[in-house]
Amino acid sequence: MGPLRVAIFVGAGIGVLLALFMSGLAAHLMARTVRDLVDKARAVAAGERAGRLSVHTGDELGGLAGSFNRLADALEGVVSTLAAERDRFQAVLESMREAVIALDAGCQATLVNRTAVDWLRLRGEAVGRTLLELARVPGLQQLADRALDGQTASAELDLPGRPAPRRVLAHAAPLSSGRGCILVLYDVTEIRRLERIRRDFVANVSHELRTPVSIVRANAETLLDGALDDPGSARRFVDGIHRNAERLTRLIGGLLDISRLEAGKYAIAPVAIDLRRAALRTASALGSLAEDKHIQVAIDVPADLRAMADPQALDQILTNLVANALKYTPAGGHVVIAAHRAAPADAPDAATLVRIDVVDDGPGLDPRHRPRIFERFYRVDDGRARAGGASHETGGTGLGLAIVKHLAEAMDGEVGVEAVTPHGSRFWVALPSAPVTDLHAPVTDAALSPPFS
Repeated sequence: MGPLRVAIFVGAGIGVLLALFMSGLAAHLMARTVRDLVDKARAVAAGERAGRLSVHTGDELGGLAGSFNRLADALEGVVSTLAAERDRFQAVLESMREAVIALDAGCQATLVNRTAVDWLRLRGEAVGRTLLELARVPGLQQLADRALDGQTASAELDLPGRPAPRRVLAHAAPLSSGRGCILVLYDVTEIRRLERIRRDFVANVSHELRTPVSIVRANAETLLDGALDDPGSARRFVDGIHRNAERLTRLIGGLLDISRLEAGKYAIAPVAIDLRRAALRTASALGSLAEDKHIQVAIDVPADLRAMADPQALDQILTNLVANALKYTPAGGHVVIAAHRAAPADAPDAATLVRIDVVDDGPGLDPRHRPRIFERFYRVDDGRARAGGASHETGGTGLGLAIVKHLAEAMDGEVGVEAVTPHGSRFWVALPSAPVTDLHAPVTDAALSPPFS
């Protein structure tokens, strides 16, 4: 029994050793799987893109690994969806023409889109700053305070800016969570400007129509009351009716022409035009008006200077500008029609424009009138009219310069006005010059067309 007992003890020892080895190996494999699971879980919690556990056993660890892999797939899908939604929201927000500012409960900015940054002329990081730091506009802060109290509010405000303030319609609304508010600013500067122009237009048209209609009515009533029996008086009243009827015709014709130009229904056919001959035609057509006021009209246009323009439109531009200069130039004054090649502002090395200047030595324009002088019916103060000897009755319809602007823009040109030292005004029109290939082409010499106004 001695050797057998020894063999049993040896076998038992070997079995114990094998059991310990297998237990240690199993514990190591299980611990490595658990550590891998913990590492992957930490990576997912940190927002990293975690790999998948490759445990294919059928025990509890295999089930846990499978559940983790499914959780990671679902979480990755949710994160991808949220990232795509965030990118779309950011793209929409940044492409909006409205300014958007989101504030938290402490009135600090949590979101500011690009339009808001531009309008408020912000420098540096905008998120985290208070609304008063972003824009020192008391009315905007009042709207935000009302929205933070749970109310919806709107108001029109002026945002400081250059060269002029920006008029905005500000709308403030509380967030559904009750922990902040959102401000949306709409630019209504152009809308308000157009509304003002419309009001001025209606008022001016009513005023312009009222005077000639009243004169026509008064003269007609006088004739009906017995003035027809007095040939001398009758002729004077009929002349007044005829003069004011012509004024009404010019006014209505000017309005119709501007409407056609704004609607793009006026046909423009540019050709190469000799500017010197066009200037001479205009001076000849208005010669009697210049002679009546003893005004000298000079032509300073090179003989080879040509522009691409519609003949009728160019004649009307020159007629309106020169007639305007003659009207406001005092007796014995001077008017100059000049032209030269000019380079566009955005390409100073390329002389592709021809600039036509009509210069007078009248009283000139006050700087505050220059930005609006080409608007329909816009009139300067009576001092300029008196200085030039113009009266309301003999003056134009107030549409001449507006027609000049629309005609020039229809021919891809520009208009402007400048002051002349020591006094006077320079009205200018810049038009495309004729291509080099057209320099020897036949030059259009169209007769003066009937005026638009």
